[in-house]
Amino acid sequence: MEVTSKAMHGRRDRLEVVIFTQTHKMIGTVHTMPTSRLVDFMNAKTAEPFVVVTGVNVYSLPDEKLLQSADFLAINKKEIVMIFPKTPGTPIKPGEQSEGTKA
Repeated sequence: MEVTSKAMHGRRDRLEVVIFTQTHKMIGTVHTMPTSRLVDFMNAKTAEPFVVVTGVNVYSLPDEKLLQSADFLAINKKEIVMIFPKTPGTPIKPGEQSEGTKA
């Protein structure tokens, strides 16, 4: 996790994630409170119904065709079916080899 600082919003941790909705897969970065777990971030009782994702690529499902790349995306939490941290070497598309396994 990389730590960033913003005067207006306080200190935030950046976490690369993979997000699935019913129709899309997104890979990007969410900005969480320091030492906050991803599950705590998603379950937080806040007024904001949206999760902000930066540096995001949006893919269609099931073919995983790249539809859009954006610096900023706000997604309604209710639309998220699954979210997990993207670890180094995680393949972006099925059948793709991770960096560590390329021959």
